[in-house]
Parts: sequence; C-alpha cells; structure tokens
Amino acid sequence: MHDAPRILVVEDEYLIALELDGHLRAAGYRVIGPVPDIDGALKLLKADRPDAAILDVNLAGEWVTPVALALQAMSVPFILASGYVAADLQGAPVLRDAVNVGKSWRSDYLLHALRSALERK
Repeated sequence: MHDAPRILVVEDEYLIALELDGHLRAAGYRVIGPVPDIDGALKLLKADRPDAAILDVNLAGEWVTPVALALQAMSVPFILASGYVAADLQGAPVLRDAVNVGKSWRSDYLLHALRSALERK
C-alpha cells in the first residue's frame, strides 16, 4: 500500500505519539516519525515531504511554529492535536487558523479532520 498518504507526527509526549501512530496506521496511513522536537521535524522535512502533518503546539516549552511555517511553505496541510485553544494561538497566525482536534481527541474526529486537510490540498 505504497500510495497511502504519508503523515508527519510531531508530538513530544511519548504515549500520545504512540497512540497517534497506532490510530493512523490502523486507518491505512503511513507515519513519518513520530518526532518529539522542532529540530527533528525540520530535519525530516528537508529529506522527506509528507502529504499532511499532525502537530502538537508546545514541544517541551517550544512552540511548533517553525515546523508549521515550513509545512505551509511546502504547501503541506496540517492539523493540531493540542490542549491550546484558539485564544492561546492569536500570536501565531500560522497556527491560529489550523483545525485543532484537541489533546484528548477521539479517533474518528482526528481521522475526519485529517481527511479534510488532505482533501483541501
């Protein structure tokens, strides 16, 4: 199944990253990562272009904005899986308008949001 969409996962909490990885693979996606930090994500993006990405906003105290900007420049859609609400993201326009499925996301909602992002591509 080599034509399955490739999804970059950027998440610093190991168990959440593992859960995302499992849900995505079960739904037929190929997972790039998961990557726990900005540097790792940017290195991966230099070598590989995903079809979409799922980003946590706060990675060990650093905002994921550089990764979101790189994805935007590559025209790669992304969604957020973060506990932050829209008001928290006002200072980061690249994040503010992204769909955020929340931190305790339901699998069906996450997969629906991801499919919608891929369709907008």
